[in-house]
Amino acid sequence: MKNLFLQRELHQVEVSKQRYHIAQRRTDHTFGRAKMNARLLAASPAALLTFFGIGAYKGATTDNPPSRRRQAVVTFLRTIVLNAI
Repeated sequence: MKNLFLQRELHQVEVSKQRYHIAQRRTDHTFGRAKMNARLLAASPAALLTFFGIGAYKGATTDNPPSRRRQAVVTFLRTIVLNAI
């Protein structure tokens, strides 16, 4: 009798391990897909021009435009470099 209960519990442990590994694989796949979609969205020309335009607008409307322009250009370049990675 003892062996029968032990076999059931061991089987449940194996089933739980398999389900956990399946969930891990699905999570990794979904996470990778979400990262790729975010990269594709941020790397689109419309998004890059929007980021640059917002930075340029901020730079033009502040008291210290040269530093804001530099910041906008650095942000634009950083976006391009990070999307290339």
